[in-house]
Amino acid sequence: MIKTVFWVYLVFMLLFSFAPLGVELPTSDKINHFVEFFVFSILFKEAYKTSYWGNFFYSLFLSVFIEFVQYFLPYRSAEFGDVTADILGITSGLFIYFVLKLTYMELKNEE
Repeated sequence: MIKTVFWVYLVFMLLFSFAPLGVELPTSDKINHFVEFFVFSILFKEAYKTSYWGNFFYSLFLSVFIEFVQYFLPYRSAEFGDVTADILGITSGLFIYFVLKLTYMELKNEE
């Protein structure tokens, strides 16, 4: 089930990343990037049980790939700041995942 959620999320993420901008969102572009990759890194970690470093580099590759493609789209633009926000989202997502897993395991061991 979680793998399905991950793949649906990834497809929508790519569609929104490559589609022409129709409407400006009321939130900051950088916040959107942060949240997008925060959620992506957690879903990816949970769906495929990758190592933290593996997850980080796969997610970073996706971030750079998206910006690379956007550079060639006439209706989009590539920004280094977007990759920076993505990296912050990835690391924050993996940190929260680690803390929640650690807390869960400690609570499970207490039972």
